[in-house]
Amino acid sequence: MKNNLGKILTLFLLFVVHSLLAQDNTVSGTITDEQGMPLPGVNVIEKGTSNGVQTDFDGNYSISIAEGATISFSYIGFATKDVKVANQSTIDITMEVDAAALDEVVVTGYGKKKTVKETSAASVVTAKAIEDRPIASVNDMLKGNSTGVVVTGGSGQPGGKSSVQIRGISSLNAGTSPLYVIDGVPVISGDYTRNSTSGDVLSSINNNDIESISILKDASATALYGARAANGAILITTKQGKSGAPKFNLSLETGFNEKAVNGPSTLNSSQWAEIVNEGLVNAMGDKYSNYVQEKINPNGVNSDWADAVERGSAMQQQANFSVNGGSDRLKYYSSIGYFDQESIIKNSFFNRTSGRVKVDYKLSDKISIGQNLSASFSNMKSLANGGGFSNPMLAKYFARPSDPIRNNDGSFYIGADLSNPRLSNGLYNVPMLLENDFSKAKTLKLQSITNFSYDITDHLTYTSRLSLDNTVIEEDEYQNPNHGDAFSVQGRSYAYDTRVFNYVFQNTLSYDFTIADNNNFNVLLVQEAQKNQYRDVSSAAEGFGKEGLTSVSVGSNNLEAGGSRSQYTNAAYLINLTYDYDNKYFFDASYRREGNSNFAKNNKWGDFYSVSVAWDIAKENFLRDTEISKFKLRSSYGEVGNASIGSTSSLSYFKFGGQYNGRIPLYLGGVANPNLSWEKNKPFNVGLDFGFFNNKITGSFDYFVKKTEDLLYAIPLSLTSGANIKLDDGSVEVSKFINAGSLENRGFEASLGAQVFDNDFKWNTRINLSYVQNELLSLVENDVISGTKILREGESINTYYMRKWAGVDPANGNPLWYVNGKGGETTSNYSDAKRAIQGNSLPNYTGGFNNSFSYKGITLQSLFTFALDYKVYDSWASYLQSGGVNDFNYPGYASNLDRWQKPGDMAKNPRTIYNTTNKNNATSTRYLYDGDFIRLSNLQIGYDLANVLNGDLFNSFMVYVRGTNIYTHKFDDDLKWDPETRASGIINLDLPALKSYTMGVKVSF
Repeated sequence: MKNNLGKILTLFLLFVVHSLLAQDNTVSGTITDEQGMPLPGVNVIEKGTSNGVQTDFDGNYSISIAEGATISFSYIGFATKDVKVANQSTIDITMEVDAAALDEVVVTGYGKKKTVKETSAASVVTAKAIEDRPIASVNDMLKGNSTGVVVTGGSGQPGGKSSVQIRGISSLNAGTSPLYVIDGVPVISGDYTRNSTSGDVLSSINNNDIESISILKDASATALYGARAANGAILITTKQGKSGAPKFNLSLETGFNEKAVNGPSTLNSSQWAEIVNEGLVNAMGDKYSNYVQEKINPNGVNSDWADAVERGSAMQQQANFSVNGGSDRLKYYSSIGYFDQESIIKNSFFNRTSGRVKVDYKLSDKISIGQNLSASFSNMKSLANGGGFSNPMLAKYFARPSDPIRNNDGSFYIGADLSNPRLSNGLYNVPMLLENDFSKAKTLKLQSITNFSYDITDHLTYTSRLSLDNTVIEEDEYQNPNHGDAFSVQGRSYAYDTRVFNYVFQNTLSYDFTIADNNNFNVLLVQEAQKNQYRDVSSAAEGFGKEGLTSVSVGSNNLEAGGSRSQYTNAAYLINLTYDYDNKYFFDASYRREGNSNFAKNNKWGDFYSVSVAWDIAKENFLRDTEISKFKLRSSYGEVGNASIGSTSSLSYFKFGGQYNGRIPLYLGGVANPNLSWEKNKPFNVGLDFGFFNNKITGSFDYFVKKTEDLLYAIPLSLTSGANIKLDDGSVEVSKFINAGSLENRGFEASLGAQVFDNDFKWNTRINLSYVQNELLSLVENDVISGTKILREGESINTYYMRKWAGVDPANGNPLWYVNGKGGETTSNYSDAKRAIQGNSLPNYTGGFNNSFSYKGITLQSLFTFALDYKVYDSWASYLQSGGVNDFNYPGYASNLDRWQKPGDMAKNPRTIYNTTNKNNATSTRYLYDGDFIRLSNLQIGYDLANVLNGDLFNSFMVYVRGTNIYTHKFDDDLKWDPETRASGIINLDLPALKSYTMGVKVSF
């Protein structure tokens, strides 16, 4: 017993001596980036223990560790550094950027920062990919830079709206656009103009203010935002100040624009006469062989209407200036920018002036506040699209070249009959309208985001955020009294004012804790309230006795006065749990209880959730010493709602307006459905992220299925319901929203990148590819046919349904169609041919190919984008390529010259016959084209002069030249229009997309 007691006392004394000799050492230092800027928030951890601290705002740290321990320094976007301590009390560290990791930094929701794809499918577009691009809208920056994203725009109008779909279209009548979140709060987005061709609130954002754009695609990320993110979410993080001396950035750019795709060529006067005379001869005999020259154009006029409406080249310029800096407590970022872009069509432009001030202040070690203020004012002048007589794209194909543009005295030619001034075919002189009419919109956007953060403990943080977002749009349209649509009423003027106000109030509690060293948890609680208010007023007047007076108040006859207002509210409560074991195994779960005022009382609240897991196999021992640096499997599943149907969709309501027997009637506008409930989106995702050779090669692959149930669908009421009223200008069709079916989007996404060279000569490359297949699974109605499209179970919701063109009969020049709509037997009788499925309007395959080269200050960057396996339809070709139906009045395309004239001819167009009734120009695949294309979207060559000029004065002095949309290859030789058209696939004589050539300078000092 005594021996045992002695041994115990001896061991105790040895332990005490060892403890005294091995007391903890205190190590301190400063951590900076490669430019010498302090890095706050760096994790400094004693390896193998839970002992750790973070650097302060000046990048300083102090930690007590055991003798001989190893300290691990880690920070998102930088390579982790491990340092073994050997009799050192001060260790300063310079963190080096990890290019592969930096690409993966994402804000996933409510301020949570983590590495992309721990458990979710998300993509990041960094500032480098979007800065100074000569593009007005943020949406267009995403093309080719992210998997799973399709961006379409129907118009080349500068500042115009683009549509974004993330992993397909998930609804029929509810909203299909993603949620936009700026610095943690949802914002106003979309087109709120009511008279302009196209507009986009997001065009008010200065691209140079953006630090990164995160695209959230699967349930584990989108479920954080609930129903508003049913179609995905786009999170925009703006730049912020960094500790240190002020850093200034100045960029200037100027250049010019052209058409990205020229479009169909036009006919000159003699070519048009040739076709018209031939059609007249084929219809009525040889006496008409010289009809145009004798009766219509005896003076041999040959007007170039395209030249009269288009600019030779359009101007493009922008300027941006910013400053950022701070101290251990105060950080600031401030910027001002100007952007100006002209369309290649005269009198069409967009310009924007914007500013931002962002301040973060640390009141104490526990309390931080922040204020983010932004303001922008944009001015847009737009032009009519489609069939409007003032559409300049219409004029170049519809106006006869035999009509002069101007009289001999220089005034515009408006016809010989001044009591009804029109061109010889009844249309208007559009160049005259371009100079004398206008349609313009001015947009003021103000946003304030106020942040408050309180570190209750080292692990528990309370955050409150209030966002106020106000958008005001003023639109004015004027039609002159001398020529055009308003001639008969002596001029017309319209005025529209629209205001959209959105506020969001968020409160969050975030609790981080660790159990047994490697079990890391975070619990996030969120309360959120949102209110959106919409209001508009409008007025119009006719009768303007004097030119130059354009205000509605000057008109002698008040035409209309009206207005409307609506609002919706959204409330939500969220709990999110994340867990990882040793940064190797990951689990994430969310539950969100959400209410929306768009639904009736019994269905206002919905319950949504997500669950996701991941396993980073590369961190297992059996792969640790291999060339596999990343190999992460992940999967997610969840359910989110969609409530984007308008505030009156579940209510019965009445409208007041229009004309009924000369009076303004009150009539039923909508029918209530108290059982209307949330549309439910159920996305499933499984993915793999991989890296080899210390992430010199990286990539990812995702397979997804996104099913939508209880589709929100507006079904028209029957004519016998008594709800429909026939107004003087046409009938009003009343619809009722119901939950009517289901659809599914499924596909895959793949991305592969490599650091090919990484020395004096650097080459980074990345290619991404996405495939999406859309299918309507069920619908309450069968085969809903609308124009060129059909809704049919088992097919895409964007499916074309029409007769199939079989070409021209070489024996007699008659038009031919396939009898069964597919192939085989043909007929020249349009009525004998059946309609059939003819493809869809959304590309199944999309992607991009990025390359970046640099060598001793010289840089070259390129981006190719592509889209495959879809169709576009030329909706105006029935007028402009009509085989004699409309040639007499509307000259149309130059391709009309390729026509049948004699037996044996293999022509694209049938025999030209004046006023023919053979229906050759009726709806068919004759005007349906493959939209497949590949485009060089961006090419930039630059050189950094900083070292040449003064390396101590300038951090960077980059001069560059850039081309945007400079080359487009279309796989269908017959398609002359730009294949990047609207999501519907309809080509509607829109303003063409722009090709830009610019040069600029970017200075940092």
